This record gives sequence, structure tokens and C-alpha cells, in this order.
Amino acid sequence: MNTENVLNGRRVLVVEDQCAVALDLCESLDREGASVVGPASSVEDALEMLESSGRPDVAVLDIKLSGGLVYPVADRLEQLGVPYLFTTACELSEIPEHYRLVPRFDKPVRLSSVIAAIRAQISPS
Repeated sequence: MNTENVLNGRRVLVVEDQCAVALDLCESLDREGASVVGPASSVEDALEMLESSGRPDVAVLDIKLSGGLVYPVADRLEQLGVPYLFTTACELSEIPEHYRLVPRFDKPVRLSSVIAAIRAQISPS
């Protein structure tokens, strides 16, 4: 673990409908000292968590959930000023233009790469 771990105590919303992927990500974040919010497996669950649990510091979103696409959650995060990244099996051409500049990790993801990207999003510049 880093001596200056920017994830320590940070709230990370995880939205992922594949149980094994969600578990691996949550365990990795927990080992880094993050406070995991979720995982949420649907848009509805994620939006409810945002309202009931307060503003996270950052979020990891799977684009295709079993009940639909995650974009309403991304929109709400933008309204709250929360940075987020995508984990997905979608091709770039499948992602609406508005979201194409969001950091994106193709599944299967390397958890170390996702953790590094989360650190970069919440680190002071």
C-alpha cells in the first residue's frame, strides 16, 4: 500500500451487474482503504444510493447493466460534480458522443489499471 494513499477513506460508488466483477473491484478498493458505496447492479439502485448515501468522491460504472444503460447515473454524477469512469465491453462507436471522453476500460479489466485511474481522478493536481 502506498504511504500516501489518496484512496484512503474516499467514497467510491461501484455500479456493476456482474457479481464476480463487482466483488473483485470492491475487494480491491477496500484493500486500498476506500469506502465502497454499493455495488449497485441497476440504474435504479445506483440513483437511490446516490440520494441516500450522499455524494461519492468518484464512481466506477459498467455501461451495460441488466436493466438498461448506465447513462442516467453518469448524468447525475455530472450534476453533482463527481468524476467517474466506465468499465465496459462496448465498442467506442456504441457509446454516445457525450461520454466518449470519459476514461474507459475494456472488459475484462485489469483492476490495477482501474485503481490507478481512480487515484488519478481524485488526486490533487
